[in-house]
Amino acid sequence: MAAYYVKAKKIIVGDALEPKENAGLLIQDGKIAAIYDEMSSLPIPEGAQVLDYGEATLIPGMIDCHNHLALDTRLENHLVKMEDCEAEQTIRAIKTMRDDLVSGVTTSRCCGDRFYIDVTCRNAQRQGRLMGPKLVVSGIGMRAAHGHGYVGMPHTGVLEFQKRSRENILHGVDFLKVFTTKVINATPFIFHFMTPEELKAVVTEARSVNLPTACHCSGGQGLNDCVEAGIDCLEHVYYITPEQVELVKKTDRWVTYTPSYALNDTLLFKFSPKDREGSLKEKEIIIGCLSNAIQGGLKFGIGTDGIHQGLAQEACYISQLGAANRDVLAGITINAARLCRVDEKTGSIAVGKAADLVAVAGDPLADIEALKKVTAVIQDGNIIVS
Repeated sequence: MAAYYVKAKKIIVGDALEPKENAGLLIQDGKIAAIYDEMSSLPIPEGAQVLDYGEATLIPGMIDCHNHLALDTRLENHLVKMEDCEAEQTIRAIKTMRDDLVSGVTTSRCCGDRFYIDVTCRNAQRQGRLMGPKLVVSGIGMRAAHGHGYVGMPHTGVLEFQKRSRENILHGVDFLKVFTTKVINATPFIFHFMTPEELKAVVTEARSVNLPTACHCSGGQGLNDCVEAGIDCLEHVYYITPEQVELVKKTDRWVTYTPSYALNDTLLFKFSPKDREGSLKEKEIIIGCLSNAIQGGLKFGIGTDGIHQGLAQEACYISQLGAANRDVLAGITINAARLCRVDEKTGSIAVGKAADLVAVAGDPLADIEALKKVTAVIQDGNIIVS
């Protein structure tokens, strides 16, 4: 693999995401081999290839912390399409992976896909047979037979959840994912469809092989049950209360924010009339809950939930809800990598880590909207967009 000297006006380096002016990098064998404080004074070997990104800022490759390969919200009736055959869903997954990569997402955490499409695509991407983000996968998402989860498959009772957990583990997943509430509730009571015993059964299976767990959980008693059962990451948390913020913080759990499902009116108008009406009514409530969670300082990652090429917009929403720009950037880079348990390999620009890099016009630490202006993408030292 070719070696490159890379320079830009600003490079955001290290786990602390500190900016370096007029700095540079050496990429060798797909990894960051050196970081130079002052590229302009460095003697470049004759014949060496230099990638000069000029006035751009170089950031770590972005990480989508909550995605689904075959769910594509850009399509009409995207939820109904989750009943498509395996071949159709696989074709869709191949496209969404390519779309996400060119938008700057070099790693993606898949929170459930039918037919083990995510596992197959992860393996193919690792082998160089498929273009897309590096994948962290959960296999078959597990929901209750009477519960929510368009992407998940139905289960009833501890034994069925145990059996599917073990099947997922056999397929080589990276974490286990369950669904216990709806996405958005236009009712005073937040339904929760999994029993505490079912949740604990999944956690027990995951811990037996040192895998983390995640749960689609908007709030209510279901959130409390997840914390009590030992779920590692709570997805969405649209209705999290101040008391639950304290609980989640005290127990040191992760949350993944997916704000578009509450803040993006264009997406809401793709829902059925009933779901759309309920979502619009709940919008202000959810904004308050998410803002309070951000103010409470919970550990978080940011995800799109199938809004492919939309991670930068999700990050902007989190900024609008009160998060500092550095924390937002961490939520799609170094903290995202920690959530995904890949921080030793990627998530920051550091010597020895993968050369997963994105050039953006502007400085996201000063203006988070710069994340939308991707001008170059490098993954494992391979130039994807230049």
